Amino acid sequence: MTIRTRAVLLLGSVTLMLACGASKKPAPAAVPDDTGRRARTEHAATAPPGYQPAAGDETIKNSEVAYNLALEYAGKGELQAAHHYIDLAMVLQPDSKYSFTKGLLLIGEKKFSEALGWLERSLQQGPGTADNRLAVLNALGATYMQLGQDEKALAEFREVVNSPGMISRYESYYNMGVIYYRQQKYLDAQAVFEKVVDENPGYYRAYNKLGLLAGRKGDWGQAALLFKRAIDLVQNNYPALQAEGAEMYLNYGEALFNEKLYPESRQALMTVLRVAPESEAGARAKEFLAKIGTP
Repeated sequence: MTIRTRAVLLLGSVTLMLACGASKKPAPAAVPDDTGRRARTEHAATAPPGYQPAAGDETIKNSEVAYNLALEYAGKGELQAAHHYIDLAMVLQPDSKYSFTKGLLLIGEKKFSEALGWLERSLQQGPGTADNRLAVLNALGATYMQLGQDEKALAEFREVVNSPGMISRYESYYNMGVIYYRQQKYLDAQAVFEKVVDENPGYYRAYNKLGLLAGRKGDWGQAALLFKRAIDLVQNNYPALQAEGAEMYLNYGEALFNEKLYPESRQALMTVLRVAPESEAGARAKEFLAKIGTP
């Protein structure tokens, strides 16, 4: 994502609005010098709490300019500046797209309660196209999920996956699966994770989860194949490998251990120690390695 949101959140579909805009309205054209000042006065009530004008703001009279600056700074990880310019965009012209982007910035900072308010505002303001509305619903579901409000999250995800349109749905299916898995509704989880890989065969997280489900059934051979598929998909994705590689290699090593393929298991578990030796996955890898013993 262009603004660095994370959180199993798996919000790939929400980038649609960032790229396309929340509505069909064209960006404002060039305006007289006093328009920005008048817009700030007219829309002062819409300014986010704590917004303070900064030097140079008076030269920005087009909300899309402020919006693009927000995305630029977010892409560089300068979130304070990103917040300032998305706030300025909303002062110049309230719009669903800007509220949505504000919500995504807050999700990236794990400020989920605050994000929820902005996403709800985006929905109330009217996201424009049907696909843009689904992107907001997906983000709302992911936010409810992070807040532990699973039934509200599922309601949003179900609306996404059951709605017509061209938007990708695999992120919503994946998040539904995560909720079902932690609710121990394993058959439901299996069904939606399979939907994920049907729609996006390259989505490694779903293969990892399907491997866990296979392991729960004692089918360690199938689990090993699924974990290996997940690992293969992240080999050239350094951020994903650093963030989730240790867990996937641990799962793969455990599956191989249960298949009594001890040399292969040792190799996978040693990879865990190279990636994240002090993590929880690293501690479990050491336990399995102790059971395997020295070569």
